[in-house]
Amino acid sequence: MKSFEFLHKQILRDLHTEMNQPVFKQILDAIQPHCESIVTYFYRELLNNTAAIKFLNHDAVKSQLRVALAEWLHNSFVYKPSSEEQEKYYQQQIRIGAIHARIDLPMALVNYGMSIIKTRVLQTLKNSNLTRDELADAATLVTQIIDWSLMIIDQSCEYEIIINEKNAQSLKTNISAQNLAFDYERLCTSLSEWMRNLLLLIAQNKYEAGVQSTIRHSNFGLWISHKAHLFLAGRPELTILVTLVDNIDDEMRQLVICMRQQNLSGIEETLISLNGYISKSIIVLGSIAKDMIDEDNGRDSLTHLFNCHYLETIMRHETKYSLEHGILFGVLIIDVDFFSRINDIFGRENGDKILGQLASILTQQVRAGDFVFRIGGEEFLIILADVNPQIIQRVSEKIRFKIQNHCFELTDTLQSSAVTVSIGTSIHDRHPDFNRTIVLAEKALCAAKKNGRNQVISSIQKPFTYAVL
Repeated sequence: MKSFEFLHKQILRDLHTEMNQPVFKQILDAIQPHCESIVTYFYRELLNNTAAIKFLNHDAVKSQLRVALAEWLHNSFVYKPSSEEQEKYYQQQIRIGAIHARIDLPMALVNYGMSIIKTRVLQTLKNSNLTRDELADAATLVTQIIDWSLMIIDQSCEYEIIINEKNAQSLKTNISAQNLAFDYERLCTSLSEWMRNLLLLIAQNKYEAGVQSTIRHSNFGLWISHKAHLFLAGRPELTILVTLVDNIDDEMRQLVICMRQQNLSGIEETLISLNGYISKSIIVLGSIAKDMIDEDNGRDSLTHLFNCHYLETIMRHETKYSLEHGILFGVLIIDVDFFSRINDIFGRENGDKILGQLASILTQQVRAGDFVFRIGGEEFLIILADVNPQIIQRVSEKIRFKIQNHCFELTDTLQSSAVTVSIGTSIHDRHPDFNRTIVLAEKALCAAKKNGRNQVISSIQKPFTYAVL
Protein backbone atom coordinates (compact mmCIF):
# COMPACT_ATOMS: atom_id res chain seq x y z
CA MET A 1 0.00 0.00 0.00
CA LYS A 2 2.77 2.42 0.98
CA SER A 3 4.71 1.79 -2.24
CA PHE A 4 1.84 3.18 -4.33
CA GLU A 5 0.94 6.07 -2.04
CA PHE A 6 2.89 8.68 -4.00
CA LEU A 7 1.30 7.55 -7.28
CA HIS A 8 -2.20 7.57 -5.77
CA LYS A 9 -1.78 11.10 -4.48
CA GLN A 10 -0.29 12.31 -7.74
CA ILE A 11 -3.35 11.04 -9.62
CA LEU A 12 -5.59 12.87 -7.15
CA ARG A 13 -3.60 16.11 -7.67
CA ASP A 14 -3.93 15.74 -11.44
CA LEU A 15 -7.71 15.42 -11.10
CA HIS A 16 -8.04 18.51 -8.90
CA THR A 17 -6.34 20.96 -11.23
CA GLU A 18 -7.62 24.48 -11.71
CA MET A 19 -8.70 23.50 -15.23
CA ASN A 20 -11.15 20.96 -13.77
CA GLN A 21 -12.63 23.34 -11.19
CA PRO A 22 -15.62 24.37 -13.37
CA VAL A 23 -16.24 20.71 -14.27
CA PHE A 24 -16.40 19.77 -10.57
CA LYS A 25 -18.93 22.57 -10.04
CA GLN A 26 -21.09 21.39 -12.96
CA ILE A 27 -21.09 17.81 -11.60
CA LEU A 28 -21.95 18.90 -8.07
CA ASP A 29 -24.71 21.25 -9.25
CA ALA A 30 -26.21 18.44 -11.34
CA ILE A 31 -26.17 15.63 -8.75
CA GLN A 32 -26.67 17.57 -5.50
CA PRO A 33 -30.50 17.76 -5.83
CA HIS A 34 -30.58 14.05 -6.62
CA CYS A 35 -28.20 12.66 -3.93
CA GLU A 36 -31.05 11.19 -1.90
CA SER A 37 -32.58 9.42 -4.91
CA ILE A 38 -29.13 8.07 -5.93
CA VAL A 39 -28.60 6.67 -2.43
CA THR A 40 -32.12 5.20 -2.36
CA TYR A 41 -31.53 3.51 -5.71
CA PHE A 42 -28.17 2.18 -4.49
CA TYR A 43 -29.74 0.77 -1.33
CA ARG A 44 -32.67 -0.82 -3.19
CA GLU A 45 -30.40 -2.48 -5.75
CA LEU A 46 -28.13 -3.94 -3.07
CA LEU A 47 -31.11 -5.32 -1.14
CA ASN A 48 -31.92 -7.36 -4.23
CA ASN A 49 -28.50 -9.01 -3.89
CA THR A 50 -28.61 -11.89 -1.38
CA ALA A 51 -24.88 -11.54 -0.65
CA ALA A 52 -25.39 -7.93 0.45
CA ILE A 53 -28.42 -8.39 2.71
CA LYS A 54 -26.52 -9.59 5.78
CA PHE A 55 -24.39 -6.42 5.70
CA LEU A 56 -27.41 -4.11 5.44
CA ASN A 57 -30.01 -5.53 7.84
CA HIS A 58 -28.54 -4.09 11.05
CA ASP A 59 -30.44 -1.10 12.43
CA ALA A 60 -27.29 1.01 12.78
CA VAL A 61 -26.32 0.31 9.17
CA LYS A 62 -29.84 1.10 7.96
CA SER A 63 -29.89 4.43 9.77
CA GLN A 64 -26.35 5.51 8.89
CA LEU A 65 -25.54 4.11 5.46
CA ARG A 66 -27.81 6.55 3.61
CA VAL A 67 -26.34 9.58 5.39
CA ALA A 68 -22.74 8.36 5.12
CA LEU A 69 -23.09 7.52 1.43
CA ALA A 70 -24.73 10.86 0.64
CA GLU A 71 -21.88 12.67 2.41
CA TRP A 72 -19.28 10.59 0.54
CA LEU A 73 -21.01 11.24 -2.78
CA HIS A 74 -21.10 14.99 -2.19
CA ASN A 75 -17.50 15.12 -0.95
CA SER A 76 -16.21 13.12 -3.92
CA PHE A 77 -17.16 15.89 -6.34
CA VAL A 78 -16.12 18.91 -4.28
CA TYR A 79 -13.13 20.64 -5.86
CA LYS A 80 -10.07 20.24 -3.57
CA PRO A 81 -7.29 22.63 -4.56
CA SER A 82 -5.16 22.28 -1.39
CA SER A 83 -2.94 19.36 -0.44
CA GLU A 84 -4.60 19.28 2.99
CA GLU A 85 -8.07 18.74 1.48
CA GLN A 86 -6.72 16.08 -0.88
CA GLU A 87 -4.94 14.27 1.97
CA LYS A 88 -8.12 14.26 4.05
CA TYR A 89 -10.09 12.77 1.15
CA TYR A 90 -7.37 10.17 0.52
CA GLN A 91 -7.35 9.10 4.16
CA GLN A 92 -11.15 8.80 4.12
CA GLN A 93 -10.90 6.18 1.36
CA ILE A 94 -8.23 4.34 3.37
CA ARG A 95 -10.54 4.23 6.41
CA ILE A 96 -13.47 2.98 4.34
CA GLY A 97 -11.33 0.14 3.01
CA ALA A 98 -10.20 -0.76 6.54
CA ILE A 99 -13.83 -0.87 7.71
CA HIS A 100 -14.76 -3.14 4.81
CA ALA A 101 -11.95 -5.49 5.84
CA ARG A 102 -13.11 -5.44 9.48
CA ILE A 103 -16.63 -6.52 8.56
CA ASP A 104 -15.42 -9.03 5.93
CA LEU A 105 -17.27 -7.22 3.16
CA PRO A 106 -16.34 -8.97 -0.12
CA MET A 107 -14.50 -6.70 -2.54
CA ALA A 108 -16.72 -8.00 -5.33
CA LEU A 109 -19.69 -6.52 -3.47
CA VAL A 110 -17.88 -3.19 -3.05
CA ASN A 111 -17.13 -3.11 -6.78
CA TYR A 112 -20.76 -3.91 -7.54
CA GLY A 113 -21.93 -1.10 -5.26
CA MET A 114 -19.56 1.36 -6.92
CA SER A 115 -20.83 0.38 -10.36
CA ILE A 116 -24.39 1.15 -9.19
CA ILE A 117 -23.32 4.59 -7.98
CA LYS A 118 -21.35 5.36 -11.13
CA THR A 119 -24.20 4.32 -13.41
CA ARG A 120 -26.73 6.38 -11.48
CA VAL A 121 -24.50 9.48 -11.35
CA LEU A 122 -23.82 9.28 -15.08
CA GLN A 123 -27.52 8.88 -15.76
CA THR A 124 -28.22 11.95 -13.61
CA LEU A 125 -25.67 13.95 -15.60
CA LYS A 126 -27.23 12.76 -18.86
CA ASN A 127 -30.62 14.07 -17.71
CA SER A 128 -29.17 17.47 -16.72
CA ASN A 129 -28.93 20.64 -18.81
CA LEU A 130 -25.26 20.19 -19.66
CA THR A 131 -24.21 20.63 -23.26
CA ARG A 132 -22.78 17.70 -25.15
CA ASP A 133 -19.18 18.84 -24.58
CA GLU A 134 -19.84 19.63 -20.92
CA LEU A 135 -21.45 16.23 -20.45
CA ALA A 136 -18.44 14.49 -21.99
CA ASP A 137 -16.02 16.32 -19.66
CA ALA A 138 -18.23 15.68 -16.61
CA ALA A 139 -18.71 11.99 -17.40
CA THR A 140 -14.97 11.53 -17.85
CA LEU A 141 -14.16 13.20 -14.53
CA VAL A 142 -16.89 11.24 -12.66
CA THR A 143 -15.50 7.98 -14.00
CA GLN A 144 -11.94 8.94 -13.03
CA ILE A 145 -12.91 10.04 -9.51
CA ILE A 146 -15.01 6.95 -8.73
CA ASP A 147 -12.45 4.57 -10.25
CA TRP A 148 -9.67 6.25 -8.25
CA SER A 149 -11.66 6.02 -5.02
CA LEU A 150 -12.51 2.37 -5.67
CA MET A 151 -8.84 1.58 -6.29
CA ILE A 152 -7.80 3.09 -2.95
CA ILE A 153 -10.65 1.41 -1.04
CA ASP A 154 -9.93 -2.00 -2.58
CA GLN A 155 -6.19 -1.78 -1.94
CA SER A 156 -6.73 -0.62 1.64
CA CYS A 157 -9.16 -3.47 2.23
CA GLU A 158 -6.80 -6.02 0.70
CA TYR A 159 -3.90 -4.71 2.78
CA GLU A 160 -5.90 -5.04 6.01
CA ILE A 161 -7.00 -8.57 5.06
CA ILE A 162 -3.40 -9.63 4.41
CA ILE A 163 -2.27 -8.19 7.76
CA ASN A 164 -5.10 -10.00 9.56
CA GLU A 165 -4.27 -13.29 7.84
CA LYS A 166 -0.65 -12.96 8.89
CA ASN A 167 -1.71 -12.23 12.47
CA ALA A 168 -4.11 -15.18 12.43
CA GLN A 169 -1.33 -17.48 11.25
CA SER A 170 1.06 -16.04 13.83
CA LEU A 171 -1.56 -16.48 16.55
CA LYS A 172 -2.00 -20.13 15.63
CA THR A 173 1.72 -20.87 15.65
CA ASN A 174 2.67 -18.82 18.71
CA ILE A 175 0.27 -20.08 21.36
CA SER A 176 2.54 -21.46 24.04
CA ALA A 177 2.36 -25.01 25.31
CA GLN A 178 2.47 -23.66 28.85
CA ASN A 179 -0.76 -21.74 28.35
CA LEU A 180 -2.36 -24.58 26.42
CA ALA A 181 -1.39 -26.96 29.22
CA PHE A 182 -3.18 -24.65 31.66
CA ASP A 183 -6.28 -24.73 29.45
CA TYR A 184 -5.90 -28.48 29.08
CA GLU A 185 -6.05 -29.08 32.84
CA ARG A 186 -9.12 -26.87 33.14
CA LEU A 187 -10.81 -28.57 30.20
CA CYS A 188 -10.17 -32.05 31.56
CA THR A 189 -11.65 -30.97 34.90
CA SER A 190 -14.60 -29.41 33.09
CA LEU A 191 -15.30 -32.61 31.14
CA SER A 192 -15.09 -34.77 34.24
CA GLU A 193 -17.38 -32.45 36.20
CA TRP A 194 -19.86 -32.33 33.34
CA MET A 195 -20.08 -36.12 33.26
CA ARG A 196 -20.44 -36.37 37.05
CA ASN A 197 -23.21 -33.75 37.06
CA LEU A 198 -25.04 -35.61 34.31
CA LEU A 199 -24.91 -38.89 36.23
CA LEU A 200 -26.17 -37.12 39.36
CA LEU A 201 -29.13 -35.60 37.49
CA ILE A 202 -30.01 -38.97 35.99
CA ALA A 203 -29.82 -40.63 39.39
CA GLN A 204 -32.27 -37.99 40.64
CA ASN A 205 -34.51 -38.63 37.61
CA LYS A 206 -33.89 -35.07 36.34
CA TYR A 207 -32.81 -36.10 32.87
CA GLU A 208 -34.48 -33.06 31.21
CA ALA A 209 -32.28 -30.73 33.24
CA GLY A 210 -29.30 -32.90 32.34
CA VAL A 211 -29.94 -32.47 28.65
CA GLN A 212 -30.28 -28.71 29.03
CA SER A 213 -26.75 -28.71 30.47
CA THR A 214 -25.29 -29.29 27.01
CA ILE A 215 -21.64 -29.93 26.34
CA ARG A 216 -21.56 -26.88 24.05
CA HIS A 217 -22.09 -24.54 27.00
CA SER A 218 -19.49 -26.21 29.21
CA ASN A 219 -15.90 -24.93 29.44
CA PHE A 220 -14.94 -27.60 26.92
CA GLY A 221 -17.66 -26.62 24.44
CA LEU A 222 -16.85 -22.92 24.73
CA TRP A 223 -13.16 -23.62 24.18
CA ILE A 224 -13.93 -25.63 21.04
CA SER A 225 -16.19 -22.90 19.62
CA HIS A 226 -14.09 -19.86 20.47
CA LYS A 227 -10.44 -20.84 20.83
CA ALA A 228 -9.86 -24.17 19.10
CA HIS A 229 -10.82 -22.79 15.69
CA LEU A 230 -8.19 -20.08 16.11
CA PHE A 231 -5.35 -22.16 17.53
CA LEU A 232 -5.93 -25.48 15.76
CA ALA A 233 -6.98 -24.41 12.25
CA GLY A 234 -5.61 -26.95 9.79
CA ARG A 235 -4.85 -29.58 12.44
CA PRO A 236 -6.71 -32.91 12.26
CA GLU A 237 -7.39 -32.79 16.01
CA LEU A 238 -9.80 -29.89 15.46
CA THR A 239 -12.05 -32.01 13.25
CA ILE A 240 -11.87 -34.84 15.77
CA LEU A 241 -12.87 -32.58 18.67
CA VAL A 242 -15.74 -30.97 16.75
CA THR A 243 -16.99 -34.43 15.80
CA LEU A 244 -16.77 -35.57 19.42
CA VAL A 245 -18.94 -32.61 20.49
CA ASP A 246 -21.51 -33.60 17.84
CA ASN A 247 -21.38 -37.23 18.99
CA ILE A 248 -21.94 -36.23 22.62
CA ASP A 249 -24.96 -34.14 21.59
CA ASP A 250 -26.39 -37.09 19.64
CA GLU A 251 -25.96 -39.39 22.62
CA MET A 252 -27.66 -36.85 24.87
CA ARG A 253 -30.71 -36.84 22.61
CA GLN A 254 -30.72 -40.64 22.65
CA LEU A 255 -30.46 -40.58 26.43
CA VAL A 256 -33.69 -38.55 26.68
CA ILE A 257 -35.53 -41.11 24.57
CA CYS A 258 -34.25 -44.01 26.66
CA MET A 259 -35.12 -42.25 29.92
CA ARG A 260 -38.65 -41.50 28.79
CA GLN A 261 -39.10 -45.11 27.69
CA GLN A 262 -37.46 -46.36 30.90
CA ASN A 263 -35.14 -48.40 28.69
CA LEU A 264 -32.50 -49.38 31.24
CA SER A 265 -30.24 -51.24 28.79
CA GLY A 266 -30.43 -48.29 26.39
CA ILE A 267 -29.53 -45.88 29.20
CA GLU A 268 -26.54 -48.00 30.15
CA GLU A 269 -25.30 -48.24 26.54
CA THR A 270 -25.71 -44.50 26.02
CA LEU A 271 -23.81 -43.63 29.19
CA ILE A 272 -20.99 -45.99 28.17
CA SER A 273 -20.80 -44.25 24.79
CA LEU A 274 -20.81 -40.83 26.45
CA ASN A 275 -18.01 -41.83 28.79
CA GLY A 276 -16.03 -43.11 25.81
CA TYR A 277 -16.39 -39.81 23.96
CA ILE A 278 -15.38 -37.87 27.08
CA SER A 279 -12.29 -40.06 27.55
CA LYS A 280 -11.32 -39.68 23.90
CA SER A 281 -11.69 -35.90 24.16
CA ILE A 282 -9.29 -35.85 27.11
CA ILE A 283 -6.76 -37.97 25.17
CA VAL A 284 -6.93 -35.68 22.13
CA LEU A 285 -6.46 -32.59 24.29
CA GLY A 286 -3.39 -34.15 25.88
CA SER A 287 -1.94 -34.93 22.45
CA ILE A 288 -2.42 -31.34 21.32
CA ALA A 289 -0.79 -29.92 24.47
CA LYS A 290 2.31 -32.06 23.92
CA ASP A 291 2.63 -31.10 20.25
CA MET A 292 2.27 -27.32 20.55
CA ILE A 293 5.38 -25.13 20.11
CA ASP A 294 6.58 -23.47 23.29
CA GLU A 295 6.83 -19.91 22.09
CA ASP A 296 5.42 -16.75 23.61
CA ASN A 297 5.51 -14.27 20.73
CA GLY A 298 2.44 -12.07 20.72
CA ARG A 299 2.19 -12.15 24.50
CA ASP A 300 2.88 -9.50 27.07
CA SER A 301 6.25 -10.21 28.67
CA LEU A 302 5.18 -9.13 32.16
CA THR A 303 1.77 -10.77 32.50
CA HIS A 304 2.03 -13.44 29.75
CA LEU A 305 -1.41 -12.40 28.56
CA PHE A 306 -2.18 -11.70 24.91
CA ASN A 307 -1.19 -8.22 23.79
CA CYS A 308 -2.93 -6.02 21.21
CA HIS A 309 -1.19 -7.83 18.36
CA TYR A 310 -3.91 -10.50 18.23
CA LEU A 311 -6.90 -8.47 19.40
CA GLU A 312 -8.25 -7.76 15.91
CA THR A 313 -7.84 -11.39 14.81
CA ILE A 314 -9.78 -12.71 17.79
CA MET A 315 -12.44 -9.97 17.62
CA ARG A 316 -12.94 -10.76 13.94
CA HIS A 317 -13.42 -14.46 14.78
CA GLU A 318 -15.87 -13.74 17.61
CA THR A 319 -17.87 -11.34 15.43
CA LYS A 320 -18.10 -13.87 12.61
CA TYR A 321 -19.16 -16.60 15.05
CA SER A 322 -21.76 -14.28 16.59
CA LEU A 323 -23.25 -13.35 13.23
CA GLU A 324 -23.35 -16.96 12.02
CA HIS A 325 -24.71 -18.56 15.20
CA GLY A 326 -26.61 -15.72 16.91
CA ILE A 327 -24.49 -16.12 20.07
CA LEU A 328 -23.40 -12.83 21.63
CA PHE A 329 -20.03 -12.00 23.16
CA GLY A 330 -19.05 -9.24 25.55
CA VAL A 331 -16.07 -6.94 26.02
CA LEU A 332 -14.71 -5.75 29.39
CA ILE A 333 -12.07 -3.03 29.56
CA ILE A 334 -10.44 -2.85 32.97
CA ASP A 335 -8.27 0.00 34.22
CA VAL A 336 -6.35 0.00 37.52
CA ASP A 337 -7.40 3.02 39.58
CA PHE A 338 -4.67 5.58 40.34
CA PHE A 339 -1.92 3.24 39.14
CA SER A 340 0.60 6.07 38.75
CA ARG A 341 0.12 6.78 42.46
CA ILE A 342 0.87 3.12 43.25
CA ASN A 343 4.12 3.37 41.27
CA ASP A 344 5.04 6.61 43.03
CA ILE A 345 4.44 5.17 46.51
CA PHE A 346 5.73 1.62 46.15
CA GLY A 347 8.03 1.87 43.13
CA ARG A 348 7.80 0.51 39.58
CA GLU A 349 9.02 -2.95 40.60
CA ASN A 350 6.05 -3.34 42.93
CA GLY A 351 3.76 -1.86 40.29
CA ASP A 352 4.84 -4.60 37.90
CA LYS A 353 4.33 -7.23 40.59
CA ILE A 354 0.79 -5.98 41.17
CA LEU A 355 0.04 -6.17 37.44
CA GLY A 356 1.29 -9.76 37.36
CA GLN A 357 -0.98 -10.73 40.26
CA LEU A 358 -3.87 -8.85 38.67
CA ALA A 359 -3.41 -10.78 35.42
CA SER A 360 -3.55 -14.02 37.39
CA ILE A 361 -6.83 -12.99 39.05
CA LEU A 362 -8.39 -12.07 35.70
CA THR A 363 -7.35 -15.39 34.16
CA GLN A 364 -8.82 -17.32 37.07
CA GLN A 365 -12.16 -15.49 36.88
CA VAL A 366 -12.89 -16.33 33.22
CA ARG A 367 -13.67 -19.55 31.41
CA ALA A 368 -11.54 -21.57 29.01
CA GLY A 369 -13.38 -20.08 26.01
CA ASP A 370 -12.70 -16.48 27.04
CA PHE A 371 -9.71 -14.25 26.20
CA VAL A 372 -7.70 -11.91 28.43
CA PHE A 373 -5.43 -9.17 27.00
CA ARG A 374 -3.13 -6.57 28.41
CA ILE A 375 -3.75 -3.61 26.09
CA GLY A 376 -1.88 -0.85 27.91
CA GLY A 377 0.27 -0.08 30.94
CA GLU A 378 -2.45 -0.77 33.52
CA GLU A 379 -5.32 -1.55 31.15
CA PHE A 380 -6.74 -4.98 30.38
CA LEU A 381 -9.41 -6.26 28.01
CA ILE A 382 -11.49 -9.42 28.34
CA ILE A 383 -13.62 -11.03 25.64
CA LEU A 384 -16.40 -13.12 27.18
CA ALA A 385 -17.95 -15.73 24.89
CA ASP A 386 -21.61 -16.80 24.81
CA VAL A 387 -23.06 -14.24 27.22
CA ASN A 388 -25.95 -11.87 27.81
CA PRO A 389 -25.99 -8.47 29.60
CA GLN A 390 -26.77 -10.08 32.96
CA ILE A 391 -23.82 -12.47 32.74
CA ILE A 392 -21.46 -9.66 31.75
CA GLN A 393 -22.60 -7.55 34.69
CA ARG A 394 -22.26 -10.47 37.12
CA VAL A 395 -18.77 -11.42 35.91
CA SER A 396 -17.61 -7.79 35.90
CA GLU A 397 -18.81 -7.19 39.45
CA LYS A 398 -17.22 -10.45 40.56
CA ILE A 399 -13.89 -9.36 39.08
CA ARG A 400 -14.14 -5.89 40.62
CA PHE A 401 -15.02 -7.34 44.04
CA LYS A 402 -12.28 -9.97 43.84
CA ILE A 403 -9.61 -7.37 43.08
CA GLN A 404 -10.89 -4.93 45.70
CA ASN A 405 -10.65 -7.59 48.41
CA HIS A 406 -7.37 -9.14 47.29
CA CYS A 407 -4.24 -8.43 49.30
CA PHE A 408 -1.56 -7.72 46.68
CA GLU A 409 1.88 -8.85 47.80
CA LEU A 410 4.83 -6.51 47.31
CA THR A 411 8.53 -7.24 47.04
CA ASP A 412 8.90 -6.69 50.76
CA THR A 413 6.93 -9.63 52.20
CA LEU A 414 5.86 -7.43 55.11
CA GLN A 415 4.10 -5.04 52.76
CA SER A 416 0.86 -5.34 50.85
CA SER A 417 -1.36 -3.00 48.88
CA ALA A 418 -5.05 -2.57 48.20
CA VAL A 419 -6.02 -2.14 44.55
CA THR A 420 -9.29 -1.23 42.87
CA VAL A 421 -10.30 -1.17 39.21
CA SER A 422 -12.82 0.59 36.99
CA ILE A 423 -14.56 -1.52 34.38
CA GLY A 424 -16.45 -0.57 31.22
CA THR A 425 -18.47 -3.25 29.44
CA SER A 426 -20.31 -3.70 26.18
CA ILE A 427 -22.03 -6.54 24.36
CA HIS A 428 -21.80 -7.27 20.67
CA ASP A 429 -25.12 -6.29 19.12
CA ARG A 430 -24.65 -8.27 15.88
CA HIS A 431 -23.16 -5.29 14.08
CA PRO A 432 -20.55 -6.49 11.55
CA ASP A 433 -17.95 -3.92 12.66
CA PHE A 434 -16.39 -5.27 15.87
CA ASN A 435 -14.64 -1.97 16.59
CA ARG A 436 -18.05 -0.60 17.58
CA THR A 437 -18.15 -3.00 20.56
CA ILE A 438 -14.68 -1.91 21.75
CA VAL A 439 -15.50 1.79 21.43
CA LEU A 440 -18.67 1.35 23.49
CA ALA A 441 -16.70 -0.43 26.24
CA GLU A 442 -14.09 2.36 26.19
CA LYS A 443 -16.82 4.99 26.61
CA ALA A 444 -18.31 3.02 29.50
CA LEU A 445 -14.86 2.83 31.15
CA CYS A 446 -14.44 6.60 30.84
CA ALA A 447 -17.83 7.03 32.52
CA ALA A 448 -16.82 4.68 35.35
CA LYS A 449 -13.65 6.69 35.98
CA LYS A 450 -15.48 10.01 35.86
CA ASN A 451 -18.12 8.73 38.27
CA GLY A 452 -15.60 7.98 41.01
CA ARG A 453 -13.80 4.75 39.92
CA ASN A 454 -14.00 1.28 41.54
CA GLN A 455 -17.23 0.50 39.69
CA VAL A 456 -18.68 -1.22 36.64
CA ILE A 457 -20.58 0.70 33.98
CA SER A 458 -22.22 -0.97 31.00
CA SER A 459 -22.43 0.80 27.67
CA ILE A 460 -25.62 2.19 26.23
CA GLN A 461 -25.94 0.80 22.72
CA LYS A 462 -25.99 3.98 20.69
CA PRO A 463 -25.10 3.92 16.98
CA PHE A 464 -21.43 4.52 16.25
CA THR A 465 -21.05 6.69 13.12
CA TYR A 466 -18.71 5.59 10.34
CA ALA A 467 -18.80 5.56 6.55
CA VAL A 468 -19.25 2.25 4.81
CA LEU A 469 -20.09 1.59 1.19
